[in-house]
Amino acid sequence: MIKSPFLLSLSAVALLSGCGGSSDSPTPQTGQFSLAVSDAPVDDASEVVLYFNEVVLVPEDGGEPTLIDLSADGPDRINLKDYTGSDSAPIVTDETLTVGNYTMCLYALDGDGSTDLSYVDSDSQGIVSLKVNSKGSCQGVKGNTEDAGRIFFNRPFTINTGNNNFVAEFDLRQALVDPVGQTGMFIKPTAVQLINLAGVGNIAGTLTETQRLACEADTASLLGVSEFQHAAYLYQDSRDRTTMGDIIGDASYPDGSVLVEPVATADIAFDDASQSYRYEFGFVGEGDYSIGYTCVANNDLADSHETDAEDFAIYQHYTPVTVDADQTTTQDLAPIL
Repeated sequence: MIKSPFLLSLSAVALLSGCGGSSDSPTPQTGQFSLAVSDAPVDDASEVVLYFNEVVLVPEDGGEPTLIDLSADGPDRINLKDYTGSDSAPIVTDETLTVGNYTMCLYALDGDGSTDLSYVDSDSQGIVSLKVNSKGSCQGVKGNTEDAGRIFFNRPFTINTGNNNFVAEFDLRQALVDPVGQTGMFIKPTAVQLINLAGVGNIAGTLTETQRLACEADTASLLGVSEFQHAAYLYQDSRDRTTMGDIIGDASYPDGSVLVEPVATADIAFDDASQSYRYEFGFVGEGDYSIGYTCVANNDLADSHETDAEDFAIYQHYTPVTVDADQTTTQDLAPIL
């Protein structure tokens, strides 16, 4: 693994300061909150567009909630496909909040089948409506829009003095669902994580041509498949492919074995600039991880387990992959000799 300077400019470190060193100097009681959105992409849609209209922040101490209206000039129209890896789109910048712990909800307007509201431009279906399949208030605090879906972040987060930068990271391979017998698509809010940019890094690398061709040949022979989609799966801690599960969640089996779900996925796509197949995981917390490589990610569905199926498998694992703050870790996907 190779470490290089992290590409993001991170300013989410809380700075506590006094005046003149006096013990009775007042400590600042507010911090600046910024929020962006990013995506781990899917390759069967050219656009996945959400119209974000409101952010609701509820302090855990019972203080006054903050409602941030994103639609003063119309809702924030963001094509998640444009912001992958370490790229992100800002939707809240330097909002002043009282320091403390908060719960947050992010609201997006329901689609109606047009491009005027949230939608997906699907390779197979064209323009279809997109909704977040969760409705309701944020810890009892209602937003101002009825026809909106709620992305509810279960884990509280802290606003410190100084700058506090966060990213709502969508994993569309897990989040985007096309329900059978229903019109349009929906986003599962459980596949969206709120990430504090203090103490995060990136993982990036290339897929060698030797490994790409070997995976397709071996998988075609063993599983009898003929269509391929290459992807990297990121797992917490150091592990091998025998415990790497699919995107739907952890799976336990009668023999006592457990397959764990990935914390993120990344498509592997051909990059014209470098003339190579590349992938990237953005906004990864410090620690040890493992990467599973597969060339049949197209058979890993967002609403069912594929670990028992005959057409999905993790082909190779790479471990440990260590992430340090403000660094990009390079992990190429090559045959392991």
